[in-house]
Amino acid sequence: MTGQRTGRGSGITAKWHTFTGLPSGLKALIGLSFVVALGSYMVTPFIGVLMVEAVGLDIRVAGVLVAVATFVQFGGSILGGPVVDRLGLKRTMVLALTLRTVGLVLFGLAVKVPWVAYPAVVLVAAGPALYLPANKAYIVTSVSDTLRPLFLGVSSAALNAGMGLGPLLAALLVDADPVLLLIGLAGLFALITAAHQAALKPVERRPAQAPAPAGAAPGQQGRKAALRSALRPILFTSLAFYVYFFFQSFMGLYATGVGNIQVLGWVMLLNCAMVVVLQPVWADRIARADYRLLVAGSFALMALGTAAMSLGSVPALLAGTALFTLGEIFLFLRCDLELVDRVPGNPAFAFGVQRLTAGIGGLLAGVVGGFLFAHYQAGGDPDAFWLAVAAQAAGAALLAALLGAGRRTAAQPPAEPEQAVAATR
Repeated sequence: MTGQRTGRGSGITAKWHTFTGLPSGLKALIGLSFVVALGSYMVTPFIGVLMVEAVGLDIRVAGVLVAVATFVQFGGSILGGPVVDRLGLKRTMVLALTLRTVGLVLFGLAVKVPWVAYPAVVLVAAGPALYLPANKAYIVTSVSDTLRPLFLGVSSAALNAGMGLGPLLAALLVDADPVLLLIGLAGLFALITAAHQAALKPVERRPAQAPAPAGAAPGQQGRKAALRSALRPILFTSLAFYVYFFFQSFMGLYATGVGNIQVLGWVMLLNCAMVVVLQPVWADRIARADYRLLVAGSFALMALGTAAMSLGSVPALLAGTALFTLGEIFLFLRCDLELVDRVPGNPAFAFGVQRLTAGIGGLLAGVVGGFLFAHYQAGGDPDAFWLAVAAQAAGAALLAALLGAGRRTAAQPPAEPEQAVAATR
């Protein structure tokens, strides 16, 4: 089955017609991406709380396990490419969801048998480590280069919608009975796994845009050469996640001091809603924009946003979040597109690298941010924390302005209507 782009107009109506013309398996995957993120974020933000209050682990042990889970969830994605090479995209996603389902069951059992929490946390984290690179690679493989920006934006919107709603829903349930919550989520993921198995069709890898050098092993040598050409996008992706995780990891601590926990809810809802609404609409423009200007401008928006947050009022916090999110919308989609462009023919490996850089950025932001936040809080000036973040974002903008040139390929020309969507096989 082959979907077609109408070739008329670029507005929301045209994008909707493009979506409805997609193969059924790809449409199902985009919808399932929302459900996966919803279920995942009903448990991920509460893992530390559940391990301490429900399982009864020492808070220091729980902290170590959360750190391990974060590293596995992001850094483990580098294995996504080799696993896809062996199993294929569909089977990798099914395996990943099975791992998360088993992990949630074990997590529920850990309330009675605490040592089971250790393998449970690893399995719960290993699921998205394999799932997300395969998910995005399935989309990239199933659509033409022309439609790639739009549907990576749509996929990001679906994931962000689930990320925004999942914690709100879980907050209503987590205090009732954590065992029922975890077992219920395990049942949900079992259904999601079955839906992936039933709805998705296997897709073949599209050929690389350039052959491997003569005499080189096509796998390992090709990846090394691709990574050398992608060093700048990898650098800016790492910096993007480094700045982003200051917001993600420390906004809760700061927002509760500015107002209350409801302020955090509004901030995160605004962040997710803007990504959901704006990123698909602006996807084509983001893909065509000058790389240096877009990356530098995105970091500049993040710097302005975090500087506004330092004013300390709720309106300033919301306005700063809006500016920060605009930078996030532009930067993350373009980083995805650049990495896929520069690692041709192996999107699962490209997205695995992207997730690894996210893990490194998040780890550094957690370490640096922890010291900075504690320093300014002890000094009675927590607002200055965001000025320190803004200074780092401004430094990243300057670095992007100096080093952001050298895009590997020009923007893709418009495809003919009949070539718009690659057939699933």
